[in-house]
Amino acid sequence: MSQRKKKYDIITQYLKKNNGSQVTLTFTQFDELLFPASGLPKTARHQKDWWANDHNNPQNGAYAWINAGYEVVHVNLEKEYVVFNKLLKSNWLMGS
Repeated sequence: MSQRKKKYDIITQYLKKNNGSQVTLTFTQFDELLFPASGLPKTARHQKDWWANDHNNPQNGAYAWINAGYEVVHVNLEKEYVVFNKLLKSNWLMGS
């Protein structure tokens, strides 16, 4: 699991550096910028559940964007992009 966790840490680093209130990434950007050796996992390309904001499933990438202070607000599997919004503390407190 440590290898997998390390793999997704690149998402955390990218989002922290970007620091925008909203960040949109295409699957191609994930492949080229973040995972040039392996590409985005196949499950991420075909299952919306992979993008769920659920830190209890470390096999998915959620903890990577949650650790960076973001949440996924939109996934389009057909057009292959994901939209992240910066988490607000009030959202955390409300559990959304």
